[in-house]
Amino acid sequence: MSSSDARERSRRASLARAARGGFTLIEVLAAVALLGILYAVLARVAIEGLRAEGDSERRLQASLVADARVNDLFGGPLPPVGHSEKVDGDFAIALDVSDFKIPPQWGVGEAKEAQPMLLTSPTGGATPALRTVQLTVSWLEGASARHVSRTTYLLDFQTVAQLASALPSGDSPAAPGAVSNPVAPTEPDLGEPTAPEEP
Repeated sequence: MSSSDARERSRRASLARAARGGFTLIEVLAAVALLGILYAVLARVAIEGLRAEGDSERRLQASLVADARVNDLFGGPLPPVGHSEKVDGDFAIALDVSDFKIPPQWGVGEAKEAQPMLLTSPTGGATPALRTVQLTVSWLEGASARHVSRTTYLLDFQTVAQLASALPSGDSPAAPGAVSNPVAPTEPDLGEPTAPEEP
């Protein structure tokens, strides 16, 4: 067998392999690398989605706990002024109760004006009747702390009763700047009834 026959046979084998459409090693490695990158991106998106779903579920649970605690405040005794904390499962619940302060932009209670009755202290140094309650439910989510807050206002009816009993009899609190009318109240004049006109 001559060397030209061997070369010819080798050339035909190469053409037959090329006609079969096989992949080279480089093509296979490139496809594997591309699939690896694609799977890494998809895995990251899936992990972020699961994390966001978990955070949303915890935030919903914390909101439900906060709403339940606020509802308990309305049905139970008035909490004392100050700060208190307690733990309920995975949640830390902080309660801050303070006297209600009128925001300056309201322009109420400025100099030479009477303080509204619910914001004055009754005799004996008790706290005002209206209180601000800030409830915060916090939890750990991974390495960071998260929280939800609720703010509400509570009225101490015992303090209101003390304030009302301290008023002179027959007097009622008037709004600042209101002018009292010495004339006795009368029934409103509704006018005379008129008969409908006929066409």
